[in-house]
Amino acid sequence: MKPLETNQLLDPVLLRSVFLKQLSILYNAKINLTDRLPQLVGQATFNNLKLALAEDLEDTKRQMISLKTIFNLMHESWLTDNCLGMNAVINEAHNQVTSQQGKNFESDMSILFYMGVIENLQVGASQMLNLLALKLAYQPYAQLVVECLDMVKENSSLFHYVAEEYLQ
Repeated sequence: MKPLETNQLLDPVLLRSVFLKQLSILYNAKINLTDRLPQLVGQATFNNLKLALAEDLEDTKRQMISLKTIFNLMHESWLTDNCLGMNAVINEAHNQVTSQQGKNFESDMSILFYMGVIENLQVGASQMLNLLALKLAYQPYAQLVVECLDMVKENSSLFHYVAEEYLQ
């Protein structure tokens, strides 16, 4: 396979296409997450975990508004069939938690484990989107991505804190 030349890598059309595809993956993961988080709130038994999940749900909704804004600014719509990996993790989390019904500790720990994984996936995706937005010189897009990244980082830290508190 012949490596791409530097000028091909920095082609604005290609960068825009990759940005939109990856933004769509993140957006679709957030759609699935907003569908699943209320069920996780109901399943959680540790009150601070319930509060963290509820906060994550509200933050995810705000992030979705920001991502929709980016699509609108770019005069594009999101692609709906490009999220198999992220959705697999979200669905696996839901399946693990529902299989632990009646086992409070196991269920809560499954929620904490998978929310840590999900938040970290979102952190990585948002960091990459930020790099692409900066390379495209889409400053309004980059700022919206950074705002999403900041929320995801805060929620990742929150779930870590809740896990530490739960295990004390």
